[in-house]
Amino acid sequence: MKKIARLVAVLLCICMLFTSCAPVGTNGEKTADSEYSQEVQNLEKLCKVWGYVKYTHPVFLTGEKDWDTELIALIPQVRQAENSEATNKILNEWLLSLGEIEYETDTPAAQWSSAKEEDKVVIADTSWIFDKKYLGEELSANMEPLTKPLPDINRAKAPIDFVREYYSGYNQPTMLTNEKLYEDMDYSDENYRLLGLFRVWNVMEYYSPYLDILDEDWEDLLPDFIIQMLQGDDQHSYDLTIAALTAKLQDAHVTFGSNKDFIKKEFGEYLIDDVEFVSAEGEVVILQTFDESCPLQAGDIVRKLDGVDIKDVIEHQKRYLSVTTDEKIKNALQYTLLRSHSKTPEVTVVRDGEEMTFNVDASEFQGYPGPRYGVSFKDGEPKPYEIIEGNIGVINPIFMDLQPGATHANEVKWTEAMNALKDTDGLIVDVRQYPANSWFCLPPYFFEEPEVGLITATISEAVPGTFLKEPVYNFNRKPRSTYSYDKEVVVLIDEHSQSASEYTAMLLRNGEKVTLMGENTIGSNGFCLLLPIPGGNMVLYTAQGIYTPDGGQTQRIGVSPDIEVKKTIEGIKEGRDEVKEAAIAYIQEQNSTKAK
Repeated sequence: MKKIARLVAVLLCICMLFTSCAPVGTNGEKTADSEYSQEVQNLEKLCKVWGYVKYTHPVFLTGEKDWDTELIALIPQVRQAENSEATNKILNEWLLSLGEIEYETDTPAAQWSSAKEEDKVVIADTSWIFDKKYLGEELSANMEPLTKPLPDINRAKAPIDFVREYYSGYNQPTMLTNEKLYEDMDYSDENYRLLGLFRVWNVMEYYSPYLDILDEDWEDLLPDFIIQMLQGDDQHSYDLTIAALTAKLQDAHVTFGSNKDFIKKEFGEYLIDDVEFVSAEGEVVILQTFDESCPLQAGDIVRKLDGVDIKDVIEHQKRYLSVTTDEKIKNALQYTLLRSHSKTPEVTVVRDGEEMTFNVDASEFQGYPGPRYGVSFKDGEPKPYEIIEGNIGVINPIFMDLQPGATHANEVKWTEAMNALKDTDGLIVDVRQYPANSWFCLPPYFFEEPEVGLITATISEAVPGTFLKEPVYNFNRKPRSTYSYDKEVVVLIDEHSQSASEYTAMLLRNGEKVTLMGENTIGSNGFCLLLPIPGGNMVLYTAQGIYTPDGGQTQRIGVSPDIEVKKTIEGIKEGRDEVKEAAIAYIQEQNSTKAK
């Protein structure tokens, strides 16, 4: 239990910082000239049938039977089936052996039955269940009763029986329980390798809100990953397969494993962690260094790492690490891109038009460093809030309170800050940093009445693959001490802005005098869940959908600024914060115009 607790703690910290399978014919029917072997087709079907039954049959929801044990017993039988008909027969007999589909009540789960139809979001395509050519008439007919909305029952071992954590005023799920870790797993055992793959694939199929916006169809991926999983026989090949599958989620929240063994083996056990880089003008550019002995400088354009073109390094890492789009690599690759198997890797950069190569000290990865988030440390650690020249207030949210979940303490700190900044002539809120509850504490100062700031889509526990929409207002309550700030407010955003930083931007942007300035955010939104993986690791992923007030997409797109200000390589070299400079100029201009 202690090891599990450590895994949970590490991955949650990371989060805070930050329909039929192919090839198919009509209605999910397999094509006659499938490029996949019969064995792969059989396993593909097993994955889908077992996964859906796991989430809906009463013997699993009540804990009467163990779904993993059932799968391990089925795999050898299904692999040996000579054709689709034989596979369907095996699966149908298994389904019948589970017993009657009786839930003791026909009343659908209250959350589902009371929801409006327009608030129900269907992500998973389960039409294959009704395809008698694909499953056979008997199996299809026997699975059909499982497609009805699940009732409220005693779910002793339901796959979505969450551990919940009271955080920032919300009772949020944090981990999928009732999934075994198998920490002593034999990585050469193909049955358990497939169990790991099938578990991940099905959780994402039914409890990931963003599968409909991926570049590749999630269901089409399954057969190829079955082949990959069966080709390996050790931990590294297993971890790489799981990592490669989760990378397809294109979600910067996704993190696989707490010990990062596969990252060390694949990319290098040493990390150049005394620098921070950003994307600027289409290049990887050093933003700042944290050690005077480091030969790299702000404004250096990174060209190669250990003689390998940095673009090739990025492409290699993107196979196993999830990024929202090709252009948004900053947050996802910050702690992996400059990795090496050498303690003094070679870094080739372009400085003042000249290409030069340095050996840079790297260290073994000791955990994620303190807050950076694009914040400049050249004048020492930034203050939580301050008043700068021109009587303009500046808030650095990440330094407001570094204790996750300390809701009361955060509110007190925010009240202190906003009272101190009450008489300023403008306010800059830098959510290029993680917000330390700015999304929760700031909106009351900018809105007289609550407005819908964003829409969430939360997992439905009644129908696998569906989510329920709910509006989130730009503040939950207005503390007695809160006043209305009536001066210009500029919220700074860029590729550092992820998750709760994006909530803040969305919740604030409709304020009468609020302007978003900078660059597009990363586009990775929603509360996260931890999924235990056979082998002792876990996968962190986004399990809640976040949409604009009118239902528009934010995942992978991000939040766009009202006024775009891009970083330049020259500005970085000069140590300037061009976005902040533009914000100051904007506030001064607005105040000057009003004064006239």
